[in-house]
Amino acid sequence: MKLIYLLLILFFAANSIGYAQDIGSLKNQKPVSLHGNISAGLNYYTGFSDKSSSTSNPSFGHSPSYFLQANPMLSLYGFSIPLNVMIASQNKSFNTPFNRFGLSPYYKWAKLYLGWRSLNFSQFTLSGQQMLGAGFELTPGKFRVAFMYGKFNNAVTDISLYNNLNNNTPLYERKGFAAKIGYGSAANFIEFSYLQAKDDSNSLHGVSIDTLLLKPAANQVAGIKGKITLAQHLSVDADVAGSYYTRNISEQRLNLGVPLKGLAAIAPRMTSQFAMAGEANLRYAFQNGNISAGYRRVDPGYNSMGTFYMQQDLEQYTAGLNMSFWKRRIYLQSRFGRQKNNLAHQAASNSSRTIGNASIIINPASNFGVDLQYSNYGISQQIIPQLHDPTAVLRYDSVRISQVNQSFSVSPHLLISGKSLQHSISIQANLQSLKNFNEKLNGGDFTSRSASLIYALLFPGKKINITNVFNYFNTAFAGNETALMGYNLVLSKVLGRLPADQRIFSSITLTLNGGYFMNHLNSASSGNTLMLNPSVTLAFLKRNSLQLMANYTNNNRKNVAGGKQQLMLATRYNLSF
Repeated sequence: MKLIYLLLILFFAANSIGYAQDIGSLKNQKPVSLHGNISAGLNYYTGFSDKSSSTSNPSFGHSPSYFLQANPMLSLYGFSIPLNVMIASQNKSFNTPFNRFGLSPYYKWAKLYLGWRSLNFSQFTLSGQQMLGAGFELTPGKFRVAFMYGKFNNAVTDISLYNNLNNNTPLYERKGFAAKIGYGSAANFIEFSYLQAKDDSNSLHGVSIDTLLLKPAANQVAGIKGKITLAQHLSVDADVAGSYYTRNISEQRLNLGVPLKGLAAIAPRMTSQFAMAGEANLRYAFQNGNISAGYRRVDPGYNSMGTFYMQQDLEQYTAGLNMSFWKRRIYLQSRFGRQKNNLAHQAASNSSRTIGNASIIINPASNFGVDLQYSNYGISQQIIPQLHDPTAVLRYDSVRISQVNQSFSVSPHLLISGKSLQHSISIQANLQSLKNFNEKLNGGDFTSRSASLIYALLFPGKKINITNVFNYFNTAFAGNETALMGYNLVLSKVLGRLPADQRIFSSITLTLNGGYFMNHLNSASSGNTLMLNPSVTLAFLKRNSLQLMANYTNNNRKNVAGGKQQLMLATRYNLSF
């Protein structure tokens, strides 16, 4: 008998939890309350065609297997503390819990930030980065001020794990603070934000910095954000920031008389850089829609320790139009633009992209409508010659990229309602193509087509649902064409209910999900797949449910190794409290 491995995970907020509580409402909250659910399950898997796979499958795991899981939620004066306990038979290791807890109690216009918190001051200064610390936010009237100090991340104690991390992932313990001050309303306001953070070069014990690729860094970011609304129709908003970033604070300082030297928390090094980023938008609203224009620029090398990944070295122009017609029965959304890189003229290549998309929603009646969507994205790239003979004739077509990616979709839908029968019919059709216009790079074209017809019938009085789905997928790439055609059927029936005082089972639901799919490669059959998934769900004693399920698959595909027929049986029990 296999050894049972116990996974006991007791944590405050899975991965990350944040909670905001109005202190003024504490007197209306229960001192202590407990609710949640307990679930248990058993799985059995077998493969008919391959005995070697009769006890294991990547989709279903080892067989038989079972689990017991509890998810209680403890509430103390409205503060929720989620817990999780699991006992399973498949895991082979003990998982250490990953704890992050934070709360934000507030009273009227004053709020505290305690523990792990995620704040948003500006997209270029502090935007979504989590901090472990303490802070506050005050919003009396139109005035607003916020401050947060803490730790952005712990040091990576196991350096061997760093090889599996992205090079931009912080390696050292990082601490810092962020502040914001502003005044105004949602229509007219101005805000100033500031962030300062630094890595602790001594946080990696027993490891020499010289042996690591990533060095301890420091960062200062200052930004200004605002919005002005004119005559209730025209509005202008802008967000601009400057970042002073040093990628290696352990190297020798430079004795330079740089501007604003007194404001720099870290003396300049060879890896120090100042870069700017900004975005501005102009929007005019009228009775049936609005028109907008935007500009965005991010200098090469712009970074902020308060943000996640940000695309650098780009300049982008966009314009958009949103309008409604025919008494709001037709709605148009569109946006087009142009983007380029190599702003400092130091990159090895120039790239430019066209950005465009438009969608039309047509609803001539309350039960009928059509959705149309079109997008077009193009990119071109040219290698820049660095050193060459002026008299030489250079041809760069072999390294030039020119591609256009287009997609189009149409989705009509119709609903026919009746007292005893309701019909729902919808079609989803999509076409996507990637066209390569470089003569030196043949075979790079890609085309994908898909279509689905969904026809559903609902019998409200008999509590019967029938859903029919017809699917077609076709893909052409590199001289090969693959296709899939299939049919899927879902049947569900809720059995009649007895009076509440005369029944144990509050509901019994029968469900059958089945499908048959045919595969083709270059117009020749490459196999087929049959799937059947019946299930029974019993709800009883108000808060209990029991589900019995089966999953049968017959995969008759050519050139595919492994078992063709598979069967999985499962049962699930759930108790809510």
